[in-house]
Amino acid sequence: MNYGIIDLGSNSLRLEIFTYENHKLTNIFSKREVVGLASYLLPEGYLSDLGIDSVIRVVKDFMEVSQSYKLEKLFMIATATIREARNQNEILTRIKTASGMKVELLDEEKEGYYGYKGVSLNHKIDRGLIVDIGGGSTELSLVTDGKLKDSVSLNLGSLNTYITYVKEIFPTTHEVERISSAVVAALKLHKVDKVDVKVAYGIGGTVQASLVLLQNFYQKKFDKLTRQNIQDLISKIDPTKKKTYLSIIRMIPERIHTIMPGLIILETLMNFFNIEEIIVSKSGIREGYLLEKIQK
Repeated sequence: MNYGIIDLGSNSLRLEIFTYENHKLTNIFSKREVVGLASYLLPEGYLSDLGIDSVIRVVKDFMEVSQSYKLEKLFMIATATIREARNQNEILTRIKTASGMKVELLDEEKEGYYGYKGVSLNHKIDRGLIVDIGGGSTELSLVTDGKLKDSVSLNLGSLNTYITYVKEIFPTTHEVERISSAVVAALKLHKVDKVDVKVAYGIGGTVQASLVLLQNFYQKKFDKLTRQNIQDLISKIDPTKKKTYLSIIRMIPERIHTIMPGLIILETLMNFFNIEEIIVSKSGIREGYLLEKIQK
């Protein structure tokens, strides 16, 4: 049986289609559209009409594509940007009216839970932190004794952090310090304990893009990111060199402006929690959400 999910993220909108057999999900199709939804948030906190229209256009395209897969069911979820928008009810209503589909708006707790469930499909976690750096937020989920103990959502992602703190394409030294300070301040605001976790599990666009960069720079396969890896990537992204722009444009062109803010968030978290390595998970929120719905 085939199932699909549309994920209305803060940076990218995604369509993923899976087969479900023998209690396992196998991805058979993926499509991504970089919309940069967080950039359509107006200063007053409302998502603009242009932003809503962009979502509707992509959703209609995804629905048309999915028809050829004869799905048992197509789900649609939304996270940080729509969750934080002051006109979220209008957004959800307009999407449903235009597409006929209901959007499930995930709160922070559910987003953390589905991320944990998704990572658990491929990794046995006894103790560790799940880190999900999206475009509009960063989800942190602490696992202790094999169980999800606590989740927290920081209102800082790679895209909205870029919009707030960075003037040009890449952040200056001062802007890097401001981003790092904002992450630490958000952790303190949420009263996050400064615990040593050593090993973390990474999901989301920033972690995946960091792995792509690392593999290209060193010309070999990696399945994890060490603190030294992240520091090396940050030092290699030199805005004064043409090579930096060409490398990123070749590998992750849609993230040329968000990769550095994402890396700074990641490095700050690794320092705060004394994380030695981040294992990059191939499954995350979408897989966790689908499995939960199918098995019900």
